[in-house]
Amino acid sequence: MDDRIALWCRSGTKAMKKNLRKRIAISIILVLITALYGAWIFTGGDAGGERVIVTQVYDGDTIVVGRGWRRTTVRLIGVDTPETVHPEKPVQFYGPEASAFTRRSLNGSWVRLEFNDPTRPGGGVDRYGRTLAYVFTLEGINFNLELVRRGYGRAYTRFPFRYMAAFKEAERAARTRGLGMWSRDRGAEPDDSVTKSMIIGNRRSGIYHIPGQVGYRRVSKRNRVYFTTEKEAASAGYRKAKR
Repeated sequence: MDDRIALWCRSGTKAMKKNLRKRIAISIILVLITALYGAWIFTGGDAGGERVIVTQVYDGDTIVVGRGWRRTTVRLIGVDTPETVHPEKPVQFYGPEASAFTRRSLNGSWVRLEFNDPTRPGGGVDRYGRTLAYVFTLEGINFNLELVRRGYGRAYTRFPFRYMAAFKEAERAARTRGLGMWSRDRGAEPDDSVTKSMIIGNRRSGIYHIPGQVGYRRVSKRNRVYFTTEKEAASAGYRKAKR
């Protein structure tokens, strides 16, 4: 009798240990799934691939977003801001202000992307491989349109797009009011309040200067490229001035 009881107890103990190991394994799997999903969300992805985090701003109309485990460069549809980083063009009037506005408004923020039909004229990706999209803030503001409305960019209407009429009207209103790039003072230097803390690269020499260095303001206006960090300048292929 005692032997049967002992055998039953041992069998029960083995079953309990087996169930415990099974529960631990299930718990570990659930923790891993939760962690992976959290990492997915943290890096900017969601099930629909639309709600993303802005991880970098190149200029007024070009940003980088986190989509799942990938980074995607997005060109904003329907707007063209003045150039600041084009390899073959000088910094254009009101370009630094447009870049600063986009960086201040979007960098590090959650946004929602909306896409046009990829079969439309102009497609869903431009010739540089950038994804074409509208960027909406979580408050529902069409940021592409906001750039045009405030005079940070013109309506880009080479190809038809969903909100074209609103963009054209926004540009007409900005022109009439002389906002931003439509200012009568088009020969002015970029606003010092925007550029005084920015890094200036010399597109001709490939050297960048930080505020306080000897050559900081000696770079000709035609050759200037603006960056917000030294890392950004180095990533673009520029090297730091010695003094």
